[in-house]
Amino acid sequence: MKKITLSILLSIFLCFAASAQEDLLTMNLGISSGIPIYGDQNQNLFATQIETDKRVIVGTFLNANLNLIKQVSFYIGAELLTDFNWKDYSYKHFLHTGFPLGIKVYPGLGGLNLGLAYELGFRSDFYQLPNGSPVNNSMAWGNGFKLHIEYNFAHTSKIKNLPIIGCSWNLMPRGNYSYDNLLIFYLGLNF
Repeated sequence: MKKITLSILLSIFLCFAASAQEDLLTMNLGISSGIPIYGDQNQNLFATQIETDKRVIVGTFLNANLNLIKQVSFYIGAELLTDFNWKDYSYKHFLHTGFPLGIKVYPGLGGLNLGLAYELGFRSDFYQLPNGSPVNNSMAWGNGFKLHIEYNFAHTSKIKNLPIIGCSWNLMPRGNYSYDNLLIFYLGLNF
């Protein structure tokens, strides 16, 4: 009985894989930037004492996509969004790390897709007062979610090394009834 069930599941999997436009397994690697909106306005006493005039928000991501049929892809990934703020010798830096597991749905408009993902992640904070020692703090791991809209140029093309462009909204709990909202814009490459 187990062999018959396994044979049927393998046959279904191979039929879906044969009908997919893209390769069965694809990867996306890219860069991102965005707008982090921190839920707790008084994140740390040190953070409120530091005034900064320079800020850079940059990130990266890597996703593995399982393309069983043309209309649906499942993906798993890793993301890092950094928020660097500094002035002279003072700084406050925030590193957002996330691991999404989700689904992409293609409604039939070329490579346009909509996605929803469960995301596990945390934030690390680094502070330096003008006349003090550095402080490192990690927030608790949170179970959040991610919504995205993107255009994958390789989805309807026979060329697989084409770009993707998109934006996402991540809602990540940070403990003490505080949530970070991350609006992220990204550009990547399929391979």
